Amino acid sequence: MSATSYNTAARPTPIPGICGRVSFNDSVFSDPLGCSPESSTSIFGAVSVLGTSPNTPLEPFYPVPAKATHSKTTDTVLAPSLLHLSLPTLLGCCEMLGHHMEDRSEIARQQDLDLLRELQSCSVAELRDASQMPLFVVAPLDVLVTRDAVTGRNKFHIIEINGTGISGLTNMCDGAVEDILLSFSELAAHINQPDALILVASSGQETYPPVSRTLHEKMLYVEALKRGFEARGRRINVTNMTRLEKRPESMPASGPTVVLGYMKQFRANFMLDGPMGRLMLFGRQVHAAINDRFVLNTCYQFDHRLDLNAFRGFNAGYAAGADKGVAYELYNQFFGSQDLGAHFHCMAPVINFRRARTRTELISTIQAWLQCNASPAVIKPQGTGCGHGIEFFFGSPSWAETATKVDRALHSVASNYNLQCGGLPYTVCEYLDTATIDTTGGSGGGAGAGGPHANKIGHKFELRVVVYRSGSKLLAFPSIAKVAREAFDPRNPDNKKSLINNITTSAKETAQSGQEFLLPLCNSGTLEVLGIQLTELAELCTASTHFIRYVVDQVQDNPSLFGLPVEWEKRV
Repeated sequence: MSATSYNTAARPTPIPGICGRVSFNDSVFSDPLGCSPESSTSIFGAVSVLGTSPNTPLEPFYPVPAKATHSKTTDTVLAPSLLHLSLPTLLGCCEMLGHHMEDRSEIARQQDLDLLRELQSCSVAELRDASQMPLFVVAPLDVLVTRDAVTGRNKFHIIEINGTGISGLTNMCDGAVEDILLSFSELAAHINQPDALILVASSGQETYPPVSRTLHEKMLYVEALKRGFEARGRRINVTNMTRLEKRPESMPASGPTVVLGYMKQFRANFMLDGPMGRLMLFGRQVHAAINDRFVLNTCYQFDHRLDLNAFRGFNAGYAAGADKGVAYELYNQFFGSQDLGAHFHCMAPVINFRRARTRTELISTIQAWLQCNASPAVIKPQGTGCGHGIEFFFGSPSWAETATKVDRALHSVASNYNLQCGGLPYTVCEYLDTATIDTTGGSGGGAGAGGPHANKIGHKFELRVVVYRSGSKLLAFPSIAKVAREAFDPRNPDNKKSLINNITTSAKETAQSGQEFLLPLCNSGTLEVLGIQLTELAELCTASTHFIRYVVDQVQDNPSLFGLPVEWEKRV
């Protein structure tokens, strides 16, 4: 799908009681997702997910008949969109869905598709060649915004690359989501083992309640993988960790298999075939996993003894998606170079950071930072989400005070993620006094007194720009602005509720929908509320796609930077 073509057709309405079949057309094997008019499918190949609003219980799933189109010569049946799940996928994952899901369709509806086409047409980046296509699917970049008090100009700082574990995929329009799912389906061509075992991992059990409200998005991953394998004539099994933990014997004995589960479920049941370095799950070798943070944490779980020629993570550069230190090194290489990204004047040219590999080194690094730098410090662990393990240091704390905060961070990571390393190595970096939503951005934009976003005045925010692959192109989708749940008070700066813009944590701890803490970013009204010019957003999107192109280049050219074996590049 091109940057300028999006399918905005309405989704079919579920019809209870329809149970007929249509013939299967062999041409589907040349059309992996069944998107061509020549393809046909069983009506059991498409079901619509109902009851996914946080305010409604999970309702039954009804099969949806494919819509027929008529011509003078023949009747053809259009295959379902990738945004519908097949019955085998649903049945394979059903035990996982015993809780409310968040429907983000209202956020997606507010994204301006005309604006998106304009932004993508000027920000697209080409991959170097076809060999890079299986290396990358999606990276939702988190971007902080600082604002010059005199000129009002914004400066952008990419603080996280993230990866395929993205939550909030459906904040974007259907066309972008389908592009991403198509890339997942294409991975089947690069997983050739006859008994391939692929894991689709979700976060969610690290916080209370221990569930993910966007788990249905990972089911879309499962469906895309399933269609990709079937398009190549390979029958695939679908199952999930809730089932396997109750009945380990239900693990399919052979054949390509996709397993959906929470990261903590997988890691609690892994074993390592020591001599071979093979990762094992319920007696079967694991060949691939989707979720950057999950892959990195699995490597650390087994002290980097995994054979990374036998186990693949998607994205391939998962270390950059899960470890801020790796991401910041790449950031400085790209945006600090006149030959690469220094011409993106909207971007901060450097992120000041240090690495600490032990508790003592971490405490010493913080103390030295506060003595030698004018700015406060932030510490960030690797392999975590939801703000776990992040601490802020203002003023001149004593060694003991610093140690107390460090120990709290290490304990948070160790207990919530079952990581003995506690998130080490940590990244120590500069605290950025970021922009807040104020009344001056509200003339017609909704942030003024009495406007729809008046309750967000004084709150800090960050941007999420999703970079994804569409064929051989990298596209940027300015997806959402994540807003802190409490207003920032400069008299009490060390308040995580006003500093960490994490939607999952805010939603769970306030028992509200995640939509209360986000705004659609591809929307002129939101840009006005945030005080961001369209030209600034366009340059940010362009910088983002070209930065990710550089990251993908480095996966091939410098695999050791990502912890990949030197010989790894030869098999890609």
